[in-house]
Amino acid sequence: MSIFETPGHQRNYPGMFATPTSAAPPGPSYPDLPSELQTPTRSYSGTSNQFVTPEQQRSQRPTSSMPAPSAVVVQKRTEPATDGLGPVQRAAKTITETLEAETRYPQLDDIVSQEGQSSEYDLAATHAPEPFIRTATHTIPDAIFEQYNRVTSHTLMGLFAELKQAWITVDNRLYLWDYATQTGFQGFEGQSNTITCVRLLKPKSGVFVAEVNYVLVIATMNDVFLLGVQAVENERGTMDVTLFETKMSVPTRGLDVTIIEGSKLSGRIFFAGKTDNDIYEFTYQAEERWFHGRCGKVCHTSKGASAFAPRLPFFTQAKELEYVQQIVVDDSRSLLYTLSSSSTIRAFQIRSDGGLSLSLTHPFSHTIANIRVMVGNTPLLGPTTPIISISTVSSLQARRTHLIATTNSGCRLFMSAAASEIGFGGTDSAPTSMQVVHIRYPPQGCQIENNVRRAKVFTPGYFFCFLERDLQNDDLFLAAPDTAKIMMLSEAGSSRLQLIEQGMVIPLESRVEACELVGGSFAAQRSPAGFGNELATQYDLKTSEIAILTNSGVHLIRRRRLVEVFDTLLRYGSIIGSEGVEVEVRKFFEKYGRAEGCASALAVACGASTEGGTSQVPNRVTDVEVHELARKYFIEFGGKPRADNVFDAAALPSLDSIKISGRAEGLALYISRIIRPIWNTLIINEAPTPTGGITYSSSMPSAKLKHLQEQLIRLASFLQENRSFIVGLSGAESLMAAGSKIEEVANQAEHRMLHALVSLIESMVEGISFVLFLFDDKLDDIVLSLPESQRDLIKKTTYGALFSSATGQNLAKELVTAIVNRNIAAGMNVDTIADALRRRCGSFCSADDVVIFKAVEYVRRAKEEQDLDQKTQNLRESLRLFEETAASLTMDNLKDAITEYRGLDYFVGAVQLALTVARESDRGNLANKFLEDEPTEPSEAAMLYMKRLECYQLIFDTLQYLTETQVPGPEMIDGVPSSAMRVRNDTWTIVYGSIDELFHHSLYDWMFTRGFQDRLLEVDSPYVLRYLQNRGKESIEHCELLWQYHARRENFYDAAQVLVELAQSEFKLTLERRVEYFSNAKTYSSSYGAHGTRQRMNELNSTIQEQLDVAIVQHEVLKRLREDPRISAEKKAKLEEELGDTILGLSLLFNRYADPYGYLDICLAIFQAADFRGPNEIRKCWEQLITQVHKRAESADQPAFEFVADEIRRLGHRFVLSEYIFPPSDLVPLLETYALEQQRDIGPAGWVVDTLLEAGIAEETLLRVLEEMFWRDEVPFSGNARRRLLADATLVVEKWWNKVVRRGGLSDGFSSGAVHGVLQSMSSALPQAREEAERVERLLADMARRAQV
Repeated sequence: MSIFETPGHQRNYPGMFATPTSAAPPGPSYPDLPSELQTPTRSYSGTSNQFVTPEQQRSQRPTSSMPAPSAVVVQKRTEPATDGLGPVQRAAKTITETLEAETRYPQLDDIVSQEGQSSEYDLAATHAPEPFIRTATHTIPDAIFEQYNRVTSHTLMGLFAELKQAWITVDNRLYLWDYATQTGFQGFEGQSNTITCVRLLKPKSGVFVAEVNYVLVIATMNDVFLLGVQAVENERGTMDVTLFETKMSVPTRGLDVTIIEGSKLSGRIFFAGKTDNDIYEFTYQAEERWFHGRCGKVCHTSKGASAFAPRLPFFTQAKELEYVQQIVVDDSRSLLYTLSSSSTIRAFQIRSDGGLSLSLTHPFSHTIANIRVMVGNTPLLGPTTPIISISTVSSLQARRTHLIATTNSGCRLFMSAAASEIGFGGTDSAPTSMQVVHIRYPPQGCQIENNVRRAKVFTPGYFFCFLERDLQNDDLFLAAPDTAKIMMLSEAGSSRLQLIEQGMVIPLESRVEACELVGGSFAAQRSPAGFGNELATQYDLKTSEIAILTNSGVHLIRRRRLVEVFDTLLRYGSIIGSEGVEVEVRKFFEKYGRAEGCASALAVACGASTEGGTSQVPNRVTDVEVHELARKYFIEFGGKPRADNVFDAAALPSLDSIKISGRAEGLALYISRIIRPIWNTLIINEAPTPTGGITYSSSMPSAKLKHLQEQLIRLASFLQENRSFIVGLSGAESLMAAGSKIEEVANQAEHRMLHALVSLIESMVEGISFVLFLFDDKLDDIVLSLPESQRDLIKKTTYGALFSSATGQNLAKELVTAIVNRNIAAGMNVDTIADALRRRCGSFCSADDVVIFKAVEYVRRAKEEQDLDQKTQNLRESLRLFEETAASLTMDNLKDAITEYRGLDYFVGAVQLALTVARESDRGNLANKFLEDEPTEPSEAAMLYMKRLECYQLIFDTLQYLTETQVPGPEMIDGVPSSAMRVRNDTWTIVYGSIDELFHHSLYDWMFTRGFQDRLLEVDSPYVLRYLQNRGKESIEHCELLWQYHARRENFYDAAQVLVELAQSEFKLTLERRVEYFSNAKTYSSSYGAHGTRQRMNELNSTIQEQLDVAIVQHEVLKRLREDPRISAEKKAKLEEELGDTILGLSLLFNRYADPYGYLDICLAIFQAADFRGPNEIRKCWEQLITQVHKRAESADQPAFEFVADEIRRLGHRFVLSEYIFPPSDLVPLLETYALEQQRDIGPAGWVVDTLLEAGIAEETLLRVLEEMFWRDEVPFSGNARRRLLADATLVVEKWWNKVVRRGGLSDGFSSGAVHGVLQSMSSALPQAREEAERVERLLADMARRAQV
């Protein structure tokens, strides 16, 4: 949903706006460890220290389009199972797994079925490990004793544990009082018969008014009647009890009713007396019916008239003396059990139609027979050890075990009832048989010798056994399961679980009259598995408290939590043990394991133990000292993380395979037990209203949520204060203090877990604050204003999901929307809400969202505003607010905001907002590392890079939209820029003014792909140059732009350098293009340069010239090869491939191409380019060249001298400046010899001189060489043949002299005397050459004559 849209299904409040619906946060985009804790690879002796990862294929940067986010190819690595999780998600997974493990606490059936008998007890030798503690003893008030002393004919005493009151009957009177405060005394004296039994039960629903929440059933010698009870807790925490007459009674004369029991589920009331073995029911209803009054009595065991006849004791036969001794009801199975005076157990099915049917009778003889089969004969179990009590085991606690019967010898018989002899406990139908499945003997040394007077078993297995010491005093033997030890055996995979109990004896110094459980019964789970796990509920449920009424007062016995046991060890360890506190603590850790030990120590350190001074042992240690000791042992006894099953030292374990320390496990255990009540609990409840609507309420009381939050806050404070001492929280130093690489990995896994748990604690603390904030508001309006999908989601969301999942975070944002909308509708200021959110849950549900709402509101105002100035002001204010929260602005929110800005022609704001979001999302500029190379594997920087590219793409879309939507028109109006021109200029000013280098690179990519290369050259930005340099490494087009960029700014040296690099690059370029680049580079290097660069430009120019010469030579070779008719097409293609793009070396060009193919002129060019000065090789090359040209002329049937002359002239123009490549001392003799021997009388006289002069050889040089040849008198120029040399020398002087004359007498190096001497001496040497001599004379005479003039 857009942040600028209000869903149609939302209520319309004035000024309502919607929340930015954030997309699911990306998955941990973060590595397992913070970057500062990621230690580099370290070496250890004998151990490999390298992680082996698959080679990543690098994605290639597209050169024709801008690198969009989708173009970034990120290859995923194979990671461990939880590597994709963020810290909070990883911790949530750990908490969920821990809670699931706690539900796997073994069920009672599995514990007692392992062995048929057991007798192991851990009897407390000191105060510390005692399973129970007597918290208080309340005496009987004096007023009660006064009533008791008046008449002593018949007295009963008992407890109303639900009301925390005790009662006593004195003949026909009933008195009640609050035993804890010894107040609230009241009596009932409204009848005259002696009371024989009193019971407080839950009534049937709909019979009495709602204020009556209990019914008091009173049996007398003549009848049983009901009193309505209204019990209301007052401000003092006690109960205000009011009794009401119900006028409901039934006659029971002769029954002597002493047993009353009822069903809490159905409200049915059953009773029995000592005169028979029948079960009666007191039926009652709200109104009278046909044949039925408001109440009545039904006998469910006797038929016919005997059921209604009164029972007279003196008519009873001896065989009928058996009577009901105890009635217990199991509502979970709809069963009623009775124990008779002969220890016979009967089971009745409580039918839904109001009936009660007998399903089985189990005589004591059958019980003894079962025992004999299991264990043989034992003095503790026999006909002389009757059953004195039975206690039910609900189906929630066990599926097969139904009852626990206790004998007067202190043995407990675990009994199972079944519908058949086969498959005990496997059906829900009424049982037909019963069997003993386990015998629990009493401990030795507790003086239990058939003296058990009373016994009772409370869930989940608290055994209260009252031993008759004498007629006036009883002792109490207590036993309870050692839950921690049983859990440890279960987690260790022990194949033989056993019932392990802790026991103790308390002297009561009085006689017991009643024993009742105060408050509800214990249940850790609503299923047998995990039902008895008291460890899981240590910080959740109140510990069970049992009230024991004696003839002297009320004793309150409370079950001790394991954390309280540990607390006591710290307080009194030095006096209850001979070896000191530390030894006692170490024993505790060894007994229950490091995780449980650390969890207990952490709980004590955080103040979770409240036993404090309730102990009767003198307190030697203060609370501060206890907390300090607990802190010490949590840190020191927590152990170290380890890697199990690592056999290869070179193979490093994964982080997930590391077994974390007991310290980390204990922390996870403690957190899970704190948060257990709400982790899997729905946040809200939905219920219908009387008017047909729907109302929503919190599923958890606010007081409970605050209590949990306080525990988490104390835990967070403890971890923060002690982080420097806890390995894994103390920083990188602790991670690096490892002796091997495996230990280092283990430390990293430890840190990862601790860091995750700390993050989750922070999330839960603020999450609870947010929920409390939500419930403080009008929850119904908030939920109903949500979108339909989110409304359904919140009804299904648990606290755990809210704290740790992306869905929960999105839901929180939607709830923030609804809260803000409702408060705005109520006229509240958004700032008020924002401040409240910041104070209570700033990071979990950021108040930045509220600022975003304000920004959206300003945008909406701008859309509705007609005044242009006010509209602009609203848009600017919205931009300011958006920028204020840019770091938390989601991509969806950003897209919506920019779309709105475009629609309002606020292009400047659209660009500025996108730039701000990109900057704030990567404050450390981690993404800038990808300026040159895009990411190839997942990382935090890669994710930031992709997000910033998304922001930039929104800017480019805005610029495109700006270009496409502007209506063509004049740019200037009356000398002032038009509004469209101003908008465009302002927008591009923001774009070019950005200091985000990554943005500039993306912008230039975008401009390049859209053909705006010329605009790139005009951009005056410091980032253009680096962009072109980076992209130029991969794109020839960008290289072209780079040298043009330098040239436009007259940076000729840099332009020449780029051109040289381009010409030498590995790009696919033709040889012609490379030559062109070298040529342009030479041009720029020859231009003027900035001050101080001239020398560098000269050096570069020289280098360019060398490279250019090579390139030109190669180009000539390639051109000649293309035109060579001797080479086949296939060969030419191959040669083209070899020479067409890459510049080769001169040696390769000479040896592989120029010389083998006979390109002699190119060989000369190679000599020149290589600065080769070997005269013999060069002369030989010229000789071969002249011969080659001569043969070509002959094959063409053309005058050879012309071909040779043309070739010499052409090459002379090229090489004349190199005296080594174009040596006159060699060329003149070669040509003269060629003319004499091969072209005599064919070519015109003097063609050699004309050719050489036209080739560029100076007259002076040519004359000197001819003179030297003349005087050497060598073949073929010897004797008369020298006349040719004289003639050519004369021709040289004539041409030279004519040139001097044309220049008006400028000498041009001409010396008349020297020339006269040369010609005169040569002519004198050949007297027979009269023709040549006359020519010389005429020339010299002309020179003399002109000299005189």
